[in-house]
Amino acid sequence: MLFIFILLISYILVTGILFNHIFKPVQPDFSHYFSPNQKFVSQMEGLCLIVKKVEKDWAYCRAELNAFAPGPPEHIHEHFDESFTVAKGTASFLVNGKKITVQAGETIVIPKGVPHKPFNETAELLIMDDLTNQHPSMTASFAYGLANIYSAMDKIGNPRSILNLLALAAQGNDFDTWDSKISLGVQKALRWILGPTARLLGYGK
Repeated sequence: MLFIFILLISYILVTGILFNHIFKPVQPDFSHYFSPNQKFVSQMEGLCLIVKKVEKDWAYCRAELNAFAPGPPEHIHEHFDESFTVAKGTASFLVNGKKITVQAGETIVIPKGVPHKPFNETAELLIMDDLTNQHPSMTASFAYGLANIYSAMDKIGNPRSILNLLALAAQGNDFDTWDSKISLGVQKALRWILGPTARLLGYGK
């Protein structure tokens, strides 16, 4: 039993150091990775993300939420503010546990570190798109993470599944989205530990 425990700890340390620091995941050149009107769909969240353009480290996107779409789980971003401009329909947000309604033509900016969740309570398609392009939607690295994780999440089907945790861990700590109900330190440690195994299992693809 002790041998198995030592073997497990050794595996975690070796793979953690190798695949999180020495051979850490390399993100692509976003200006070449993304193309105008490129779509990423999450059936589970009822959301379609359409990339309009990428400038430097920022992505400008159009987001479409289906009627009664639940949206993503409540989450935070550690390093960037997230902007939403409603172009059509009525958007609902949970922000720090409080529901906020945003109408067409209005913009809401969620500061980094603030728990939030966009969703659609109506029977109409909700479109969030800043036509003036004054506010980038998100970082390009976050958009890249979403592009990688949406299909995996749909296959898993349960946002609280351990398999979903593996899919998140495969993106590494550069994928700046975190469950608002779990300690940030715990989540970072879990991604560090599980990330190498998740990538070896193909969750990073």
